[in-house]
Amino acid sequence: MRHDPERHAAAYLGGLLKGARRRMFERHIVDCEDCWREVDLGRKGRSVAEAGREMAPQALRERVRAAIETVRRGRRRPRWLFGAGLAAVVAVAVVAAVALMPEPEPREIEAVLASFRSGNVGAPTDPLLPPRLEELELVRATETRIEGREAIAHTYVDGSGDEVVVYVADEEWPVAVGAEHDNSGETWLAEKDDLVLICLNQPQPSLVVGDDVHDVELAAYSLRP
Repeated sequence: MRHDPERHAAAYLGGLLKGARRRMFERHIVDCEDCWREVDLGRKGRSVAEAGREMAPQALRERVRAAIETVRRGRRRPRWLFGAGLAAVVAVAVVAAVALMPEPEPREIEAVLASFRSGNVGAPTDPLLPPRLEELELVRATETRIEGREAIAHTYVDGSGDEVVVYVADEEWPVAVGAEHDNSGETWLAEKDDLVLICLNQPQPSLVVGDDVHDVELAAYSLRP
């Protein structure tokens, strides 16, 4: 859960931050030189990539046309020159295509989402967290394994029966794609379809997951030192 300006800038420029989260990040980059620099570089890089993506096919056609016309007129054209130009065009097109590919979600995040949706949280064990987090009541604690990572899943319910699961591990969780960090960079929030995730590093690496944003925020707030 490190402060990752490059990833945050990519999410912002890619349109993954919406509404209030986008406005919060825009306020954040005013005070964060690293994030501001990444956004500025990202905008310039995207402009170059888009130009390459749009212009490369046309440029390639023009080069082929020029080569044909040269042969017809009996002129000699060094093969290495045409080959270098073609390689440059292809390189630009490849860079553009890579720049436009969506960023993959970390496998641990995908596994946690699948675990929550399926209700498959493992074998019972002793909890590491308190029996209550405000109005949330602990109903079970289970051992689970998330992509090779040992974790204890603490399932809490509110008065309506809605569940929130807090996955506690010994090592930090990776950052979800499109996550929004707080100013400290130690806590992030992300929305994945119908689920909300909040991750915090202190007092121990914990990933809070649920479909009720109020319950998820309440659990995360209660866990903060």
